[in-house]
Amino acid sequence: MSAAVVSVPIGKVEGNTASRTDDLLAVEEPLEIRLGARSLSITMRTPGNDVELAAGFLFSEGMIR
Repeated sequence: MSAAVVSVPIGKVEGNTASRTDDLLAVEEPLEIRLGARSLSITMRTPGNDVELAAGFLFSEGMIR
């Protein structure tokens, strides 16, 4: 399991039967994209591939080619 997914205990109801089990949840964390001392954006993302995400953001905003 990667750091982008965590296992959490949940209550599950099926018909008239309740039980406890584990479920997988995606983790979200903020990523601040900065240019020098200037903050450009803070976005929520699943951890990993931060460089690619920042490059895609800068490209889509026309800041890089």
